[in-house]
Amino acid sequence: MISLLGKPIKEKIVDDIRSRISKGQMINAYIISNPNSFEASSYKKLISDLLTKLGIKVTDSQISSQEEAEEAISEANKDKLASVFICRPLMVEDENRIIELVPASADADMLTSVNSGRLYKGDMNYLTGTSSSVEAIIDYYNIPVQGRKVFIIGRSISVGLPIGLMMLKKNGMVTYAHSKISLDDLRQEARKTDILVLASGKRGLIRKEDINPRGIVIDCGYQEDGKGDLGFDPECQMFTPVPGGVGPITISLLILNAFKLKFGE
Repeated sequence: MISLLGKPIKEKIVDDIRSRISKGQMINAYIISNPNSFEASSYKKLISDLLTKLGIKVTDSQISSQEEAEEAISEANKDKLASVFICRPLMVEDENRIIELVPASADADMLTSVNSGRLYKGDMNYLTGTSSSVEAIIDYYNIPVQGRKVFIIGRSISVGLPIGLMMLKKNGMVTYAHSKISLDDLRQEARKTDILVLASGKRGLIRKEDINPRGIVIDCGYQEDGKGDLGFDPECQMFTPVPGGVGPITISLLILNAFKLKFGE
């Protein structure tokens, strides 16, 4: 059983960012979060810590309403070097409206209609932070996807859907699960899949006996106990531990996304 650790991948990405900064590239980071969300607060801390370590200026906007979120975006839009990091869920009336107020060139998580449209047309340079993290793991550890069964639990625009698009681009046979699928059917599908991706944010959907021992498990979740959607180390060929797997790479790739949007590849 092999742990797919994110640390060596993160280190390479951070080195890339430092190299860009040494050449004169720089962004100003605007982080928007709702302190009432555990998930968003944890996400914000990780982003803020790495940005600060890299010497990037951070403006931290903690919001509690639609109006406050819109004001924070408006302020960021006055800065030509702004890159906006929206820590979801914002827990406001219309989160999509907040996302669409961000210029495509400042959209670090690639969630605007412009950037997601580029992704859905096949440009993998516009993968969201978490989905590009999963791609980085697959590429770094030389995990074959072509012709293999890929089962994704979760269909959010920021995680599940773009991961599926990336797997399709790599010629995998992709199946999605969501809340309209029975738990029995979901677990039956998991047992026969080659690559299982957990991206629902829900614990307890998959049990130890539902894991294919010859399969690979990629856990994109993070719960309040510090573990992922799985909540245990699976008995399988390879898996991403939580913490230590997908998460560290996601944060560094978000920041790299911001630089690429401003300055190109």
